[in-house]
Order: sequence, then C-alpha cells, then structure tokens
Amino acid sequence: MNTIINERKEREENERRNEEIQMEEHRRREENEIRQQEIAEQKRQEEVAERKRQEEIKLRKQEYEERKRKDEMEFELQKIRLGAEGKSLNSNSVANQNVNSTQIKPKLEIHHLMQKFISDENDISLYLIMFERLAKQAEILQNTWVIHLLGLLPYDVAQLIAREPDEIANDYGGVKKILLKRYKLTPEIFRQKFLMQNKNLGSTWENFAYELRSFFNEWVNGVKADNFEKLSDLIITDQIKRKVSQEIKDHFIDEWSKLNSPVQLKNWTIMIT
Repeated sequence: MNTIINERKEREENERRNEEIQMEEHRRREENEIRQQEIAEQKRQEEVAERKRQEEIKLRKQEYEERKRKDEMEFELQKIRLGAEGKSLNSNSVANQNVNSTQIKPKLEIHHLMQKFISDENDISLYLIMFERLAKQAEILQNTWVIHLLGLLPYDVAQLIAREPDEIANDYGGVKKILLKRYKLTPEIFRQKFLMQNKNLGSTWENFAYELRSFFNEWVNGVKADNFEKLSDLIITDQIKRKVSQEIKDHFIDEWSKLNSPVQLKNWTIMIT
C-alpha cells in the first residue's frame, strides 16, 4: 500500500516538475520572442530614421542644385540681356543722340507690370499681346523692347534668341516670329484664336477688341494678305470653307489651311467632283 502511495506521490511530483519546466521554457520562449520583437522594432526604427535622414540629405542636395542652377541661369540671362542692351545702344547711338533722357527712360519698369512667362501655364500669343500693350503704356521705346522681354522669358528661350544673328536678336519683330515658331503658332492657329476667342470675366471690351485685332493681324500677316484684294480673298475663302462638305475638307486636309484664294479653292474642289 505504501509503495503504491509513494509511486503516486513520485509521479505527481514528476508531473509537477515537468509542468514547471514546461512553464519555464514557455516563459523563456515568450521573453525571447519579446526580445526578438524589440530588436526587430528597434532595427526597423533605425532603418526608418536612416531612410528619412538620407531623404533629407537628398532633398537638401536637390534644393542646393536647384538654387545653383537658377543662379547660373539668372547669371547667364543677365549676360544675354546686357549683351543685347549693349548691341542695341551701339546700333542706335547715332539715331538716339538727340533724344531727351526722360524719353529714353520708361515711365514704369515692365517687370513690375508683368509676371515672367511660364511655358506650361501661359499662352505666348496672349502674353506678347499683353507685353506690347503694357510696353506702349509704359512708353518704352520699341527698339528696346527685346531687352525688356528677355528678362521675362525662361532661360532656355532667351538662349534660343541669343543664338540668332544680331539683326534678328535685336529686332522685336524677329524675336516675336522666333517665339511664335518655337511654340508652333501658325497663321491657322491665329485664325482659330480670332474666331474662337471669348471675353474673359473681369476683362474690358477694349482689351477684348485688342486681343481680336492682334489675332487677326497675326493671321493676315502670316498668310501675307498685304493688300485689299488678298485680304478680300482670304475672308471670302474662309467663308466658303465653312460651307463645303466634310468630304472635301477631309480630302484636302493637309493643304486645307493653305487655301486662301476662292479661285484656288474652286479649282481644287472641281478635281474631286
């Protein structure tokens, strides 16, 4: 009987010890898992902090490079402006020697009146219209318009103008042609602008008329309608084009914008009828 009791006690004791051992092992595993999680979390935080530090370093480097690029662009642009100003003054020194200094100096600086041109946001044709109008209001001599315009243009566009021969780079009309070509504004585009332009809210009817007149002049000058007969042909042809069928328009799609004579248009339509 005592043997049975002792065996049972021993078995119970062994079970208790095994249970304690298992609990201890479980506790140690949990502590080890917690330590591993803490180490992993600390490592993750260190990696996040390092990535953030590297991003800040990269951002500061980009900001520095951008400031450096802008400073270099501004320096080069200033050189271009000074060069253009010097050439303009030299070419006009004789013609302007009798002009009073109060006439040479404009009433207002153009860069105080206009923001710089932004290719992705501004329409170059409307921008030039505004520039010309403000330049006249500020009484800026037309032979210095290029100098004032260069300060409002992006560096790459100013460089494009600076590479042109002096007789073009110092002539506002020549520079204007370069800009319109650079932004792919053809006579057909000006025709469409003339027909589709709407008066903006807040704009005056006087400004609206000025815009229409500018678009019309660019259209007419672009197709070289330089006398009444050619201008008459241009307008009549444009009216005829509005009446013809879509089939005819599609047939002459590549030449359509170049047809500016009623006779020429009639001969071409006869060819497909």
